[in-house]
Amino acid sequence: MSGIDFELKGNKLLDAALKKMPDEVQREVSKVVMRTAADLEADVKIRIQQGPATGRVYTRGNVTHQASARGEAPASDTGALLGSIYHERVSRLFAVAGSRMVYAAALELGSRKIEKRPAWVPAIKAIGPQYIRDMAAAIRRATR
Repeated sequence: MSGIDFELKGNKLLDAALKKMPDEVQREVSKVVMRTAADLEADVKIRIQQGPATGRVYTRGNVTHQASARGEAPASDTGALLGSIYHERVSRLFAVAGSRMVYAAALELGSRKIEKRPAWVPAIKAIGPQYIRDMAAAIRRATR
């Protein structure tokens, strides 16, 4: 794994059902999927940029940095993690959001040397209810 990816898609039954629906439904659902992927990317970036960062303070060269503490989103330091976060369309009804940094998964999930610094899971939990509302509204609009 080169980073961490989160896929925004329904289960297989929902996906199969959507593919059988008229083009208008698929167009509306596609908009919601892409908007949600963009929202997820934005939410994670905000958590990294504006998180509390109450961890240890250290100096590297002329730069002082305050790290995140266990359980907080990673604190931005060099900007590499932030710059690696993306979203993209994979197909009409499928999008992916993630980070291309190898250490993103270790930050999110923790490892033997790094305690969890979650940003993705809290972001998914935050946008999930809106995604469901938007998906229902899109299907209602398209099937009127």
